[in-house]
Amino acid sequence: MIITHRGRNTKTEENTIAAFERALQMGAEGVECDLRLTLDNKIVVHHNRKIMIHNRKIAVSKTLFKYVDNLLSLDDLFTYIAGHKNIHFFLEIKSSSEILVEKIIKEIAEKDLWSKVNIIGFSFFIGSAIRLQSRYPKLRVWQLINIPLYSYIRMPRKSYGVMLGWFDSWFGSGWLFRRLISVRRLAQLKEFYEKNGFKVIGGVVNRKSGFRYFEQAGIEDIVTDNVGIAVNYFKHQ
Repeated sequence: MIITHRGRNTKTEENTIAAFERALQMGAEGVECDLRLTLDNKIVVHHNRKIMIHNRKIAVSKTLFKYVDNLLSLDDLFTYIAGHKNIHFFLEIKSSSEILVEKIIKEIAEKDLWSKVNIIGFSFFIGSAIRLQSRYPKLRVWQLINIPLYSYIRMPRKSYGVMLGWFDSWFGSGWLFRRLISVRRLAQLKEFYEKNGFKVIGGVVNRKSGFRYFEQAGIEDIVTDNVGIAVNYFKHQ
């Protein structure tokens, strides 16, 4: 499965319906996007912590929804998701707030999208979602693992899945990851996680060498900024 990362590199503004639609037209089978809470506890789709308002950068969390209503709202996002039930959506939470997770879960439950909507995030944000799994057993929570080898010492908290990899946009992160973890070791990590009940995806990978690295380890569910390149690579394997 090829998952578009925010709908980037689609010649449309990222984290928008237009970007998601274009990525799907290019061959993506999943969509990843970022969710944040405003000051009045509304949810908007936005990656960066701050947004430009009247020539000033202000944190989304300190801004009322009415000042950022140009961003995609949670209601509009789920209306879109409900119309694409054959697509998997990965909602990256950018806050540890339980309010954020509860609002997402409410939408998932009302539209019965348990098998298609996933909550994903780094360890410092995902705690609330992991705790709520006991209350909502159908909830699919994914952890972004920063240091995979540490899992041999301390197993990640129980969740539906984990995402391994790097961000090609972060200079040197892919090189460092592959220096520390060979293809063989990555395959062993995949087996290790799966034996302990986790699904595994890779990302955020944008180059053929990265696609090949994950493919050789048996991981073909990939989050990427470059859907066109990924589709072309996997289609011809």
